Amino acid sequence: MNKKRYKSILNLTSADARNFFLRSDNYFSGNLPPYFHLSNLLEDAQKILETNEIDNKNHLFSISKYSTVSGINYTLLMNKTSNSYRPLTLIHPYLYLDLVNCLTESKNWSFIIDRFNELYLMSKGKVFCHSVPFVTDSEKSDKKEKSLHFWNSIEQNSIKLSLNYSYITKVDINNFYSSIYTHTIPWACYGESEAKSRRNEKQLIGNKLDVKIQSMNYGETVGLPQGNLVSDFIAELLLAYIDSLLTEKIKDIDCKILRYRDDYRIFTINNTHANLIKKELALILQRHKLSLGESKTESSSDIINDAIKKDKAYWIEHDPVIKLTSDKIYTHPEKWLKRLMGKNVNSLKFRRFFNKHIGHNRIYKATIQKHLYQIKWLADNYPNSGQLIGALDEFENRISNFSYKDFEKVGTSINVLVAIIVNIVENNPKIIQIGIKLLSVLFSKLNLETFVWDWEDIQFSKLGKKNVYEIKTELLQQVLVRLNKKGYSPYLEIWAQRLIVKNACSGSEIIDTFYDTAKNELVQLCFEVYKNNSTTIQLFNQDWLKKEYRIDERKLINTEIIKNLNDIVQDHEIQLFEYEA
Repeated sequence: MNKKRYKSILNLTSADARNFFLRSDNYFSGNLPPYFHLSNLLEDAQKILETNEIDNKNHLFSISKYSTVSGINYTLLMNKTSNSYRPLTLIHPYLYLDLVNCLTESKNWSFIIDRFNELYLMSKGKVFCHSVPFVTDSEKSDKKEKSLHFWNSIEQNSIKLSLNYSYITKVDINNFYSSIYTHTIPWACYGESEAKSRRNEKQLIGNKLDVKIQSMNYGETVGLPQGNLVSDFIAELLLAYIDSLLTEKIKDIDCKILRYRDDYRIFTINNTHANLIKKELALILQRHKLSLGESKTESSSDIINDAIKKDKAYWIEHDPVIKLTSDKIYTHPEKWLKRLMGKNVNSLKFRRFFNKHIGHNRIYKATIQKHLYQIKWLADNYPNSGQLIGALDEFENRISNFSYKDFEKVGTSINVLVAIIVNIVENNPKIIQIGIKLLSVLFSKLNLETFVWDWEDIQFSKLGKKNVYEIKTELLQQVLVRLNKKGYSPYLEIWAQRLIVKNACSGSEIIDTFYDTAKNELVQLCFEVYKNNSTTIQLFNQDWLKKEYRIDERKLINTEIIKNLNDIVQDHEIQLFEYEA
């Protein structure tokens, strides 16, 4: 990774750290369509709290303790698999800002940075953490750099360690965020003994964080809200403390441990040492009310092969795409063009033209339909794998400039491609964003008159009287019915709305039916605000606040963005975290 483009959050000033925490993508990591403007909610909160903690603004409260109120935050269930969910929490803007202000108060921030450095020094030589948040030059590059960072720091370093070690053992912490005992946060700050002796000192940063997290969680002492940078940062502090305790226990064992969040890769010279380290880690975690996820534990003596995820290794062998990245025509296209067209060439303009029309630096070994089948076989062999995201993105790049006639020429029916994509998405919820993007691309290329007569589940006799967007909506509903047979997915519904939301005010019965049957609160909120500039939806229970200080949830929706949406989901709207070397 280019080190000039990013730096660790631990190297930021308190003011810069505050600004970074308050970026909308750090407030909520569950990527939403672009008309959801989380920054509006944070800006309103900042007008009220400024840099104060919420306890210093108790004139906002209608009751004495908000810890007695349930449902303060909004939880969105994200599918981990087709049958399991990960709860992502959109924290009430006041309470998220309260956490940020507490962490980034000058003295507190200095203490936290010093504590991180102290813990890392204690773990030096044994445990190497590669998941502390870092800042890039833009939100756009941040998405790519995170994936590059994992590839560089974990996969590449794993291969290097094969020179010195013979065994690799992979373990992770079971249900980490939802199992965190909030009282262990002060332990991470001061050590267990000192934290217990000072538990009544309310102004200590560790004790403050403990109380704040309990209070926003209805007084519960178990669980850290997932889906925001503050929680990730606090979790990293706790993990750094656990790393330091583990290092002390295994100081006489020749080993190296790479940690990325709650995933550990343990490198040893024999399996006996690996088991000893696992045992010590399990005991330390147990003391902190945590446990190892035994079902995911893997051990191997083939470090190089196991350094790369199995789904990626499979795709290296079966990928139907040949990448010509070493060819000078692709690495230096401006030089190539100058030879053909002279020296007065607008290089940036040409590069865009080149990328779009001439050289995706790819040769394809399979037809379009077979290409998609090979992605399906990847999905069948490695369900819900991250490699699917990159594979589908590659496929979308391949067909992006096709017309309806181009598909006909290669003997591929668009509705067949849609059916295969739907099959992939229904079993692999991780790819919802790129799946919806692909559907938007294919829908944009339809010869609707031909397509709908091939679509079995549509009542064809009525289609001729419908507008294009109505036909697409009905097709989309058929897709959703199919996908929801595997289990309702709120996140899928949110992204499906993206394809038809700008037609919400059309007065169409089909569009209205889509929204009448929608279950997700964010979908309902968006529809009501866009259509009526009012809403009956309450994402946050705000009974603890006086009415004049409550957040206006309508501001979450930017109606101007909705009006100007492109029918095709754009690259900047979705997150492609998987980096393919």
